Amino acid sequence: MLTITSVMSFFASGIFFRGFTVFVPAIRDSLNISQAQTNLIFSLARAEGGLEGPFAGWLIDRFGNRKLLIPSLMLSVVGYFALAQFVSGFWSFTLVYLLMVSLGNSIAFQHAMFAGINQWFRRRRSLAISILAAVASLGGLFIVPSMNGVIERWGWETASLAAGLAYLIFLVPLSFLFRNRPEDMGLLPDGDSTPPVAGGGRGAGRRRVLRDYTVREALHTRAYWLLMLGTGLRMIATLGILVSIVPILEDKGVSRQAAANLTGAMFGINFLSRLALGYFGDQWPKGLILAGTLAAEALALVFLYYGDWNAGAVGVALILIFIALEGFGDGAGIIVWAALGDYFGRDRFATLRGYITFSHSWALVASPVYVGWVFDHFGNYNWAIVPAAVCAGVASLCFLLVKKPPQLTHAAGTDGAAAPAQTGA
Repeated sequence: MLTITSVMSFFASGIFFRGFTVFVPAIRDSLNISQAQTNLIFSLARAEGGLEGPFAGWLIDRFGNRKLLIPSLMLSVVGYFALAQFVSGFWSFTLVYLLMVSLGNSIAFQHAMFAGINQWFRRRRSLAISILAAVASLGGLFIVPSMNGVIERWGWETASLAAGLAYLIFLVPLSFLFRNRPEDMGLLPDGDSTPPVAGGGRGAGRRRVLRDYTVREALHTRAYWLLMLGTGLRMIATLGILVSIVPILEDKGVSRQAAANLTGAMFGINFLSRLALGYFGDQWPKGLILAGTLAAEALALVFLYYGDWNAGAVGVALILIFIALEGFGDGAGIIVWAALGDYFGRDRFATLRGYITFSHSWALVASPVYVGWVFDHFGNYNWAIVPAAVCAGVASLCFLLVKKPPQLTHAAGTDGAAAPAQTGA
């Protein structure tokens, strides 16, 4: 399951989630629209995944991931073909991209994919999710520079057509191999032979089996709300910058192709970071990992503010340090979902994740549009970079305060709820 989902995420990340960075300036110039308008559509696409989160999460928990994965991928394929053939202005671009390309990708890869992997792992959840995300970063490393080359030589319409073909040839067949839960195949998470058992504590003479949090129980924990706040601030800090990363680097004196190459390099660093942090995420407190990496992202944005490709060795070095720190720091974002599964379990993961994505969906629109507005009115991105650095710093503090809630148990052979047991807290 991890191999299947990783290969699928490789293409989806390089084409949709990371590849939009090279589509932004090309579509802006082709349709003769402003940077703010362009950012609005791409940010609405990201926010769409959050707005549909509670509903998509409920559907996944109710019917399984596979029933949503296959039709959503087909919707994306049709969307890329329509984008290449029928878009000629702002409104046609808006309708096709949001209602087909983005909707299909969001359901498949922002909800079904992560919820699926969360079902298959418990002890090695951080490593599994991080491998999935790390391979996705490789999609950015290899596909983003290549896609920029296709756009510059043949146009963004041809790149969109190629994207649809890649989905149809590689992703749709793989989706038929996907399975919802290990229990559907007579297995248990991590390949274990027995369910996890709580040790010690009250009732030590009786065998007590760990159980997952309900939605209501999770909403009554401090950890859930800190995860939600920290995740929202992190998205405000990074998404607006990453949506416009190629134009921002161009504003700093970097050529468009060089900016695409640097962006690809950032995703390569992101790949290594996700592998390393995924491994340590199963060993160290996840809140500390998130706090440290968000602090690194805040520092990266400071370097970006002062960097200038045409200002000699120091200016170039600051840009390169930004690429390195941002690639490293952004790699830990996936630990948020590993923490969510680790803290609250598998049964209601998709629903709880959906509430978090919904809570900051407004920021997914506001942040990129604000970045575009700043450029349209001031001619540079400085007044976008400064507040982003502040939000990253506050997010670091939120994650620093997160503590794992107590695990819940019930007696072996029963389905009844029990009071929290402080096992592994």
